Amino acid sequence: MTDPSAQGTINRLRAGSELVCRVQTDLGVETPYILCAPVVPRAHWGTLVPKLHILIQIEGEAHVIVMSQLLALPASALGPGVADASAWRDEMVAAVDLLVSGI
Repeated sequence: MTDPSAQGTINRLRAGSELVCRVQTDLGVETPYILCAPVVPRAHWGTLVPKLHILIQIEGEAHVIVMSQLLALPASALGPGVADASAWRDEMVAAVDLLVSGI
């Protein structure tokens, strides 16, 4: 497992069982909030939108990184890292670019 504060880390929230993917890169300084995207089981999500919903496997089960639902969470809300989605970094950056610029 990678550093639980690294970009692309899938973290379990401290309160509850929800998963989020850390989208924010390490800026070299502590920030009170971290940009994240929800991660949900594929079975709990409808139609995938190309470039906004990233399909990944966590422990052999299909999940979706829901980039269209970005949120800033208090850093203290992020629990342990449970998976690594850093291999999808380019897709995450492209999704943020699409959300911001429309291209």
